[in-house]
Amino acid sequence: MQSSPSQSSPVAVLILAGGQSSRMGQDKALIDVEGTPMIRRVRDAARAALGAAVPVWGIAPLPERYRESLSECRWIEDHYAEGPFVAFLQALPHIQSEWLLLLACDLPALQPAVLNRWYRSLAQLPHSTLAALPRSDKGWEALCGFYHKRCFTSAVQFLGQGGRSFQGWLEQVPVFELVCSEQEMLLNCNTPEDLARVTKTSEEHALS
Repeated sequence: MQSSPSQSSPVAVLILAGGQSSRMGQDKALIDVEGTPMIRRVRDAARAALGAAVPVWGIAPLPERYRESLSECRWIEDHYAEGPFVAFLQALPHIQSEWLLLLACDLPALQPAVLNRWYRSLAQLPHSTLAALPRSDKGWEALCGFYHKRCFTSAVQFLGQGGRSFQGWLEQVPVFELVCSEQEMLLNCNTPEDLARVTKTSEEHALS
């Protein structure tokens, strides 16, 4: 079913799913972590941070894979499967919210309190800010942060110039750095080893 544009709201959530998961050996979005599919953990963290009524969208080449796990999610079909930046641009015209929280489906250690703190800080940012993201040693964490609706024009221009990467585009636009002292929450669960690390960390937190 084709998704219709959302009603205007201060913030919405977009979850990217449908990668190859070649290093994991199975669709990582659907792997259970503590009894919950990883993609649902991401959704639950976003709702705990932003409120149960926050609009949640998903984009994937095969949305039907994920409808059972996120039945209330408004799904968009990724027609190109050319990576997260192109998927992001396909989804943006559907979502009319001022701010968009973009999340990868493989972030099982997200902390709602941190996401909430980031969201509350957005009102204080300079008007020119197009994205608010944490950084790691790899660069901007493009799939765990906020984008303002004004970013669409710049992103489309970058795509028209042949750009396909978030990092390349983010080098050209005003980005505000979000503080993240809990680097574990930014772990992308791409391999069985990553999954074991997340499980161990969760157990340690439960015992502390």
